[in-house]
Amino acid sequence: MSTTIEDSAVEEDAGKATRTPWAMPTEVDYYGKMLRSIRGKKYEVYAVSRIMHLLDDPEIELVTQKPVLKPDGGMALLDLYLPQFKVGVEVDEGHHFAKGSPEADKLREQAVLDISDIKPLVHLKVPTTDPLDTLKEKTDTLIARIREWKDDAIAQGTFTPYNYGDRYLPDYWRRRGAITIDDDIQMPRMRQVLALFGKDVAHWQMATFTLGENFQVWMPGLDQEHVTPRNDWKNVLSDDGETLTQTQLQGEPGPHNDKMRNVVFAKFKDPVFLDTYYRFLGVFAVDSIDETGRVVTFRREATEIDLTPYL
Repeated sequence: MSTTIEDSAVEEDAGKATRTPWAMPTEVDYYGKMLRSIRGKKYEVYAVSRIMHLLDDPEIELVTQKPVLKPDGGMALLDLYLPQFKVGVEVDEGHHFAKGSPEADKLREQAVLDISDIKPLVHLKVPTTDPLDTLKEKTDTLIARIREWKDDAIAQGTFTPYNYGDRYLPDYWRRRGAITIDDDIQMPRMRQVLALFGKDVAHWQMATFTLGENFQVWMPGLDQEHVTPRNDWKNVLSDDGETLTQTQLQGEPGPHNDKMRNVVFAKFKDPVFLDTYYRFLGVFAVDSIDETGRVVTFRREATEIDLTPYL
């Protein structure tokens, strides 16, 4: 099992390298990066920024450039996604990528949604010959619909207000009592991952932490196209997220516990926002070990982890 060292920012202090404390991105940074991710697409920029500013509701989460898997196996980027209502918004034509293309390979590293789970998928069709007032009218109509969706959800008792920053806080997830792969959990450091399980450590560098007999947290760094590859281990997540393959690149292969169950929080660099964090991928167990002992394939056996035993 890998025992990688956690990568983190350091700064020089009197000739010594010291760890830079992690600081939560401000809301201005967060929304600024979302808008920057769609720069160069004039209709998207106008419509999305208008929705953000006129909706002006911090309880409603807005996400730009959300990747979705299409029925044909290709991928698309939603111009805007509202997780609380499972609503996707496309302005004019969506951005589609063929299965196996470099663009699609980058998108699969994110938390990809199945387009069949997007209900409804709203299209803002705005021909380039239409005046600005037309785009204003269509966008404002959508804003009114979003407010109606919230009112309906409140009336039905199904609305959970969005609070910026919760995704980074272990205590928030501990209060919820469980984590699923559909949650947008983003733990900035290994010690925050361990805090989810009630482990109070000032600093942690090893990729694994024992929770019980044959049960551990595993925090591997994923092999990503835009991230400098490691020279000792290579961890590759399958397109469907069901398997994780670890290849030992250096040294003699060590023993493997084929009974070990791993709660995987993979180190992930978001290709749009460039933030590095640990994302929950599920609970994995050893599926196969090649004859050299260097290549181990893990298969996902659970998509949720119960935190209540650790409260």
